[in-house]
Amino acid sequence: MALPAIARATLQAALINAGSNVLAQAIGAHRDERPFELDTQALFHFTTCAFIVSPLTFLWLEGLESKFPGYDSPNPSKAEKRGQQQQQQQQQKPKLNVTNTVAKIVIDQLIGGAWNTALFIMTMGLLRGQEWDLIVQQIQKDFWPIMIAGFKLWPFVSILNFTIVPTDKRLLVGSLFGVLWAIYLSLMSG
Repeated sequence: MALPAIARATLQAALINAGSNVLAQAIGAHRDERPFELDTQALFHFTTCAFIVSPLTFLWLEGLESKFPGYDSPNPSKAEKRGQQQQQQQQQKPKLNVTNTVAKIVIDQLIGGAWNTALFIMTMGLLRGQEWDLIVQQIQKDFWPIMIAGFKLWPFVSILNFTIVPTDKRLLVGSLFGVLWAIYLSLMSG
């Protein structure tokens, strides 16, 4: 029995994020000139965070695609529905809807990026057992530095995702690019 797309994408994202955290820990050990010792608690927190955030991100990306379809579906007239004309139309590639694609990129970067950043900081704080006031302070402290750093990577990923990648593979592509991002977040979040 095949897993539903959201479950498969979440599992892929969690495994990729777990690997990113291990890699980040190894980089941190090398940078600090200390022997590598796996911090299983950090690995657990980071992986659990991925299991929480990834399904929401999957639904977010599907929702954006539903609201702003990236490709115009051909709408044949009655005359085109006959014989050879219909066959030719089926062979044509759908045309990219530039307006919807730009809207998705902007909305994803500003709104999606903001809630994803706040959700990451909040989830990591809760997993670490921090008090709510401390989590709020952490969001206030780290939100803009993470968002600004994210603008160096994620717009490119959004452009790629919304123009080339099929909807059900977008979380996977994001997770693959997220290896670099997860290393950054792992190193930043300690």
